[in-house]
Amino acid sequence: MARSYLPSKVSEIVASWRKDLSKVNPKAAESLADPEEYSNMFDDWNAALAVESKVAETRGTYPPAEEYVKYADRSPVNLVEAFRSMQIDEDAPFENGGLNHEVEERSGEEEEQEGAQDEGQEEAVVVDADSTDGAVFVNGNEADEEWGTNNEGNPSA
Repeated sequence: MARSYLPSKVSEIVASWRKDLSKVNPKAAESLADPEEYSNMFDDWNAALAVESKVAETRGTYPPAEEYVKYADRSPVNLVEAFRSMQIDEDAPFENGGLNHEVEERSGEEEEQEGAQDEGQEEAVVVDADSTDGAVFVNGNEADEEWGTNNEGNPSA
């Protein structure tokens, strides 16, 4: 397992591999692709370089040993995926507003009508009248024992 995240050093490694491989198979050595030359062949290459520069800020900073328990259960993190999830989609609206924030104005009367409609309505439940299995569902779960029936759906004694 790698202990350092240094995608910027991949070109140096590829050059070393090429040099070593050219002694055995020059054609295979030529076929090794360097991400610096062919970044289109490497998914997320630019993101990986951006992650490296971001991670470099915290390199060499280690948590104290007494905090080991906090970090021990963490699963391995894919840094590129974590970096992507942190990126803000430029087209998406900001949660707390942004530069183009527009406030939707409503009259107080409209809000009162919507609130009154939402409060008094319950979700409709569809019941199959032809069903003969005797099952009773409470919150979507079958609850035979709670309602006094045995496993066959007959009332228990």
